[in-house]
Amino acid sequence: MLRLALRNVFRNKRRSFLTGLSIAVAVMIAVYLWSLVSGILDDMFDNMVRLNNGHVRVLNKNYVKRERMMPLGENIPDYRAISQAAQDAPNVTLAVGRIKFGILLENQDKSKPVFANGIVPETESRISHLDQKIVEGRLIQAGEAEMNIGVNLARDLDLKVGDTLTVLTQTAYGSVAALNLKIVGIFSFGVQSIDKSTVYIPLDKTQQLLDLDNRVTEIFVFIREMNRSRPAAREIQAILDRDFPGQYLARAWQDEGIIYFYMTWARYAYAFLYFLVLFLSSFTILNTMFMSVLERTHEIGMMKALGMKDRQVMWVIVLEALLIGGIASVIGAAWGAGIAYYLATVGIDFTKTFDQMGRINLPISYVYRAIFSWGIISFGLGMGILFSALAAVPPALRAARLEPTEALRE
Repeated sequence: MLRLALRNVFRNKRRSFLTGLSIAVAVMIAVYLWSLVSGILDDMFDNMVRLNNGHVRVLNKNYVKRERMMPLGENIPDYRAISQAAQDAPNVTLAVGRIKFGILLENQDKSKPVFANGIVPETESRISHLDQKIVEGRLIQAGEAEMNIGVNLARDLDLKVGDTLTVLTQTAYGSVAALNLKIVGIFSFGVQSIDKSTVYIPLDKTQQLLDLDNRVTEIFVFIREMNRSRPAAREIQAILDRDFPGQYLARAWQDEGIIYFYMTWARYAYAFLYFLVLFLSSFTILNTMFMSVLERTHEIGMMKALGMKDRQVMWVIVLEALLIGGIASVIGAAWGAGIAYYLATVGIDFTKTFDQMGRINLPISYVYRAIFSWGIISFGLGMGILFSALAAVPPALRAARLEPTEALRE
């Protein structure tokens, strides 16, 4: 049967080639697009966790109600005790306080409102890897009146390492406060929303500036497994409710705003598109096999008259489709793997596009990179073969149902 199916594949070479090409292109598109979309979404999730939320955030419950306003008055007193309580939960590797607030930066005739993060420099390397993102200068140090700024922000305000700026802000009590800070380092995360509008200041200097002695606005908690953030948040919440009833909220990164919801549905939408592309391409197999059955009706009738069973006729048609779909899927998967590897190593640079679009408040990197995964490649290959086989079933059934006498008369 295999020999017969192979002969049928090469009987009409042009049609087999065009059918295989459509399957190969569909598999290629599915593989490299899935790799690219997965890479983009994973990068957004990683940026969201490392730069904005941590795996779990601990907040004052009143702060949550007005979080967009960054209300410094709704803070976490004696945050070290809260951090220690969170760190007592299973699987927690780090719990550290931060302060997020707004400031006004001025340089000569240029000014810009930006976000400031009061951080503990010693632990930031484990959170955002800020020390690895410094492209000029050095990381800030605790106890020093200095700051790190984003590369785009430095460019917009004509700033350089060594410049001293006066930052203006409001304290937790509503009064105006100012502090001279020296720029000791310029960072580049490759994320527009960070590089263009964020500065980092030592936590102790931030507390001094904002009249928040021994207080923070949020505590970042990191655990061993990112995907177990929701169970970890429940465990931390139970500890907080026991030790500090009714005061604090532990929230997993998946529950932070609507971004995670949209990104998750984007993954589902692409999965649907992936199957739709393969489903539509499988119609070429369906059409080819029906044409093959129609052209060989007399031949099929002869084979059945000579004793070939219905099941064997079906297998000849299915094997023919599997040969075309299998070879095409292997070629398409190889093409897709090559593109995915290129996109994983080089990526697509949208820096100029983002600069022209202005500020984007999403944790999207300038360079889109794919994930090169043998699992994605194997899955694409398997789906191509599967859809090819399924598309051959209707014409195979038609061939099996042909009556020898009727088929011989056609």
